[in-house]
Amino acid sequence: MAGGRGGDDPAVDGVPSLSPSSLRSFPLDGDLRMLVLSLATGIVAGLGAVVFRFAIWIVQELFYGPALNPGSVELPLVAVPNAFSVLAALGPVRFLLLPAIGGLIVGVVIKLTSPEVRGTGVARVLESILVRGGQIDPKVAVYKTVASSIAIGSGGSLGREGPVVQIGSAAGSFFERYVERHAYTRTLVAAGAAGGIAGTFNAPLGGVMFALEILLAEYYLQNVIAVVLSAVTATAVARAFLDFTPKPGVRAFLVPIQYHLVSPLVEYPLYIVLGLLVAVVGAGVVKLLYGTAHVFDRFDVPAATKPAFGGALLGLSALVTAAVFGVSDLRSATWLFGVGYDTIRHSILGNFGIGLLLVLALMKAVGFSLSVGSGSSGGVFSPSLYIGAMLGGTYGTIAHAFVPGTAGPGAYALVGMGGIFATSARAPLTATLIIFELTGQYDIILPLLLVCVLGNELSNRLLHGSTIYVEKLRERGITVQERRIGSLEDLCASDVMTTKVETLSEDLSVEEAIPTIRTSDHGGFPVTDENDHIVGIITLTDLEPFMTGRVEGETDRPEAEQTVGDVCTTDVCTVHPDTNLLSVVDRMESLDIGRLPVVDDGTVVGIVTRSDVLDAYDRMPSFV
Repeated sequence: MAGGRGGDDPAVDGVPSLSPSSLRSFPLDGDLRMLVLSLATGIVAGLGAVVFRFAIWIVQELFYGPALNPGSVELPLVAVPNAFSVLAALGPVRFLLLPAIGGLIVGVVIKLTSPEVRGTGVARVLESILVRGGQIDPKVAVYKTVASSIAIGSGGSLGREGPVVQIGSAAGSFFERYVERHAYTRTLVAAGAAGGIAGTFNAPLGGVMFALEILLAEYYLQNVIAVVLSAVTATAVARAFLDFTPKPGVRAFLVPIQYHLVSPLVEYPLYIVLGLLVAVVGAGVVKLLYGTAHVFDRFDVPAATKPAFGGALLGLSALVTAAVFGVSDLRSATWLFGVGYDTIRHSILGNFGIGLLLVLALMKAVGFSLSVGSGSSGGVFSPSLYIGAMLGGTYGTIAHAFVPGTAGPGAYALVGMGGIFATSARAPLTATLIIFELTGQYDIILPLLLVCVLGNELSNRLLHGSTIYVEKLRERGITVQERRIGSLEDLCASDVMTTKVETLSEDLSVEEAIPTIRTSDHGGFPVTDENDHIVGIITLTDLEPFMTGRVEGETDRPEAEQTVGDVCTTDVCTVHPDTNLLSVVDRMESLDIGRLPVVDDGTVVGIVTRSDVLDAYDRMPSFV
């Protein structure tokens, strides 16, 4: 790692750091090395997207055979022995049982591997950037691939972007060991995420903007170059293996109709209203998701079984929808299980009526909240597109009926797709670019930008600055705020800490400690045990009762009998060397303390004070 640790440092997360001799095969120039590593990250991310798609195909073949395609994979569906056929005698019960079985398997995988596998994946990557300096265990990428492919392939109402972001980011974090600056870690992690998005959706522009707008929230040129190279490389690798069309966009979203503004003076006001509508619905989707998650958190059942309950309830929603509209259970499951790209395409083409569109939007929001909120593993991007397509299609149908001479419902469905994702993730530019790439509809880009930007601004107020990705982090006390170039997130505790730390033994008497603290420039001292592990911290405030009213020559003195370990504060807050400086500042502010010991494996390796933070901030370069 960089930022003062250097290439000869001890192992990080159990992986030995590389010595200078092991770096000889890499370009010596730091910027050139970053270019090479960005390309390598893109290759791994592109291959990861291919493997993930293939894994989903295998799982859905085992669960449903050719009957269902919940993963919307381009690979051919073949007739193989599968659970759906074996359980044919159970009839509709299969639609409850199979998603529940998939959820149970996912819960067991998470239990046996890592809690980082749970959820969307993007939030975990953001957490690694904000708290751990971008460090991601490479094994998480493997676990995430397995769990998410089972969740989606068994019918979970989930998206593919979260897992591939985590897979690509893990690749970027792995290659971080070859660079010498800590700030490069975040760049490579974001580059891996861009590659994952670009590779799985055949959307290099969307992947680039996703990384810059959501993960980094800044547009420094070094970041842009690395992210672009990774996205382009991953797209090229994925196209070599997957059955993508040569045009931009996934084949399932390419529609034969070219939508455009028919009457701009009339339609722009209509799109403004749509922008307000998607803001309210997008904020509602976020609140529904986390409200559902809180309900599952209160369930007094083993955590591994909660995704099974979520899967069963998802199946129940499909059966209810089938009964309401008088269609087969299989057709309803096709509408609501998995990523739902084929259903989205039908909405774009205007094949659904208003009643069905509204019910599907509601049921998808519920099913998606059940899948993610119960602790399963998958993304939120595809469900956002689905809800947006149904909402936009409904609005477009009404608008076209009452205002003749305007674009058809499909145009509003396209714009609604981007609008819901923009408002829930606070990513208007990402939404605009990725919808263009997924659909090939450039003529609709002006309304798309208008709706995404307006919706984003209003939803930001409704959600108080939160998003579908960061709400969970905020609930856990992790600081998420607007970032800028040269921010405190570019530094970690080890970059600014004082390494020459004076400590006091817990066995030292208070009488002996008082002169040391009085004559020191420090306001507090870490207290350690016989193994040099931190057990507390002592300040002048702790010693004040012993220093007031002391009489010279007094023999019965409490400070002679008590030790530093007796009077020190044992409930001490510490940070790891890799904790980013923004989190350090947040902890100081929330606890109203002026110093934080930096601890690695229980041993004090440094201390960060308010003055250390201010000095670091003053040394930061400013970019205009």
